[in-house]
Amino acid sequence: MDIVIIGGLIRAFQGLAAAAPTLIVGLFIAAVLRYYLGSEGTLRLFGGNSLRSLPQAWLVGMLLPVCSIGVIPIIREMRRMGVRPGAITAFALSAPLFNPLSLLYGLTLSRPFIIVGFAIASLIVVTLLGIIWDRKAGETSTPREDASNPIGLHRLGACAVFMAREVTGVTGVLTLIAIGGLWMLGMALPHGALQSSVEQLDPLAPLKMALVAVPIYATPMLTMSQLGMMFAHGNSPGAAFCLLLLGTGVNLATLVWIAMNYGRRSTCLWFSALLGIVLMCAYAVDRPLIPPGIEPAGHTHAFDVYTNPFAHGAKLNLRVIADATQKTIGFADYIGLGILAVTFLLGVLSRTALARPADRYLHEVPAHVLVDPKVGLNRHVSPATVGATCLVGLVAFSVVGCYAYYPAPDEVLEEMRLARVEVLSGASSSDYERVLRWIPIVDEWSRKLEVGYAIRHFELRPYQQMQTYLLRKKLELLEHAVEHAMDAAGDVSPAGQSHLAEELREIKALRFEISENSRRLSKAFGVGR
Repeated sequence: MDIVIIGGLIRAFQGLAAAAPTLIVGLFIAAVLRYYLGSEGTLRLFGGNSLRSLPQAWLVGMLLPVCSIGVIPIIREMRRMGVRPGAITAFALSAPLFNPLSLLYGLTLSRPFIIVGFAIASLIVVTLLGIIWDRKAGETSTPREDASNPIGLHRLGACAVFMAREVTGVTGVLTLIAIGGLWMLGMALPHGALQSSVEQLDPLAPLKMALVAVPIYATPMLTMSQLGMMFAHGNSPGAAFCLLLLGTGVNLATLVWIAMNYGRRSTCLWFSALLGIVLMCAYAVDRPLIPPGIEPAGHTHAFDVYTNPFAHGAKLNLRVIADATQKTIGFADYIGLGILAVTFLLGVLSRTALARPADRYLHEVPAHVLVDPKVGLNRHVSPATVGATCLVGLVAFSVVGCYAYYPAPDEVLEEMRLARVEVLSGASSSDYERVLRWIPIVDEWSRKLEVGYAIRHFELRPYQQMQTYLLRKKLELLEHAVEHAMDAAGDVSPAGQSHLAEELREIKALRFEISENSRRLSKAFGVGR
């Protein structure tokens, strides 16, 4: 029972850490909609009542770096501003699927036309679903504006107070509901339960993934890595599409919010339509998108992050729990958690000890900041100017973010060298836990190497792709050999010891092959190391 409970809590905390950075972004965007764009600017941004509202909402969603939790405060503001239900649906589903970072990352994981095809298919899904939703969801809500319209520094302060209160309000509750899906899966699914559930040519694979994906919360980057592993292991492309649309685009909080605003009956209709459209598209692309020349591996570790992190009978202690918790949490996640914690504390203060001053700050704006004095920082800026500035800033931020997230090849190769030393030294000293911890890190750096080189040189040669592919393949074989060696180590029978000796020989051979491949990889990318 302790494995079940603690394992579920670890998955929930890992989900919260992954959601923190994009939730902060979502809160900021929602504050911009309320205090800068207003109803008029928000309606114009999402296409108003025109026919272009659905594809326009889809496009805006594709540009924003948010996840299915980060969209919650944004869709709440969209509803408040009177945006059409169909456009809200289109944005809520498309925003978590792709962003510039995840799209570039996804192009290194499988054939590029597959990722582009998935993006186009998502447009078809949100368009069909939006048309149905606009007809069945009822009238668009009446836009509600605040009585005050501060400008300048006071408006920036109002945005900060708004973000803090959202974290401790409805958005915070919905975030916990979304994370609760991971908690339930972590408790219900034993370790490795999904390793062989979505095999290629299995007619039930898309359906099984659709049923499991709804409680899943996944960031776009995580889903892209999982899609790559699915194609590399010969899993079902239809199941991959279900994971993308239902696992990344929707979570339990999405369904709860729709039920709160449109009623349970409409929510059942919306979800039934979504499930039906996604399954039809999934089965339509399942066979055509099977990669040529890839034999099914029979299992995949892509979905281990949704099952219990501990195997049955594992001995738990503080070190084991800490290692399992931080296995999927990166530096950016810790920064996001810190910012989210500070925002939460400010939200608690603004609702308790500082409730009255915060209310006055939001609703009783001093007269000198309600005018346009033409000097200083208290200047009136039109929604169109704010919208254009945000759009240009978003594009600039995406470009800068891409170059920052995907460093130059020499920097990446140095990081890969350090991580590779950990892998090979762990393999030589039989520290297999260290090997399993560092293999995914080397794998991820190899993909960043491809993207970082491509965006700087506007090309990626076939030889370079082959070397990174071979490195990842050798790492995968090493991972399997290490796992088999760990299993055989506990078998004292002659057959078990013979199997252990065989795996140790394979580990030794793979160590040499990985070293040689890394040398060729460095030369392929122009670094003689």
